[in-house]
Amino acid sequence: MGKIAIVTDSTADLPSHLYREYGITMVPLLVHFGDEVYQDGVDLSSEEFYAKLTSSKVLPRTSQPSPHDFQVVYEDLLSRSDGVVSIHLSSNMSGTYQSAVVAAGMLKGAPVRVIDGRLASAATGLLVLEAARMARAGAGIDDIVARVEHLVGGTRVFFTVDTLEYLEKNGRIGRATAFLGTLLSIRPLLWIDDGEVAPYQKVRGSRQKILARLVAVGKEHAPAGRKLRAAVIHAVSPDEAAFLKDILEREFMCEEILVATIGAVIGSHTGPGTIAIAYHPID
Repeated sequence: MGKIAIVTDSTADLPSHLYREYGITMVPLLVHFGDEVYQDGVDLSSEEFYAKLTSSKVLPRTSQPSPHDFQVVYEDLLSRSDGVVSIHLSSNMSGTYQSAVVAAGMLKGAPVRVIDGRLASAATGLLVLEAARMARAGAGIDDIVARVEHLVGGTRVFFTVDTLEYLEKNGRIGRATAFLGTLLSIRPLLWIDDGEVAPYQKVRGSRQKILARLVAVGKEHAPAGRKLRAAVIHAVSPDEAAFLKDILEREFMCEEILVATIGAVIGSHTGPGTIAIAYHPID
């Protein structure tokens, strides 16, 4: 007792050891390949998912947890903690946040606070880790919520995809529709702005050129003179992730760089070849 429990969903894409280390509860979304249904991050690894994605004749679809799923989790955690902070994928991309809100309302005034992370993948994961560290240090529920909500506005995420096909067909393309129909030699640089996928710029040239521009844009938006917590987020591309991590270590003021693999739900919407950087200032 005397501790705030932290909850997120599987789209936070945190490495499994961090859930265990910080006692974070993860509620999985579902991935459907035809009649086959998998729990994201539970019974379908990222490697298995991308192999299936490239070989399957049908595109996967995803579904959110139900309010009942969240209610069961919240009731269990409230029986052994003083409150719950629940941080989720942007409400512009999924109904997961709304399911959590409904569940919290069903508990009739229980100390459950649900936060719309307005981000995706390990960009959300960075918020979750901050909340978990504060909870471990004994922070109260109001202080944790205030800190996370502050970081939502200060977190930046920039990414590129090999194709816009997955974002378009799954209805998550947001304002990046502006990039549809571009030439094959043009690579899209995207970001998450106000909770949805948005176009940033088109880059002509090789994969290496778009990765270099990804870092340059990230650096342009990084707050001067402030230390960062950052993440490199990749779709089973460890060599590219290591390349970006090395650059971030040399050119950014990072206290910590998390390397995270994009899971099945986010990967269903972004496709193979996706890679991103995300960060927020520490203070």
